Amino acid sequence: MNKQLKIETLTFKVDSEQLAMDTIEEYKNNQNIEGYTLTKYNTTYKCKKDRKTGDIVDEYWLVSVTKEYEVM
Repeated sequence: MNKQLKIETLTFKVDSEQLAMDTIEEYKNNQNIEGYTLTKYNTTYKCKKDRKTGDIVDEYWLVSVTKEYEVM
């Protein structure tokens, strides 16, 4: 019997690089407890600057995690 896989990708916006790393570690640690496999994860730094002054007006990290579940 073939098992179907459900793939779910979640994206979060966080305020620091440390929080981004903590989020990924939390998903890594919970995969056995919650019954999924973490197949992909990454962080991307985003920075918005004022056009005139060049000052940073917004700074954040995007965290993306992809989980895979077996569906019976």
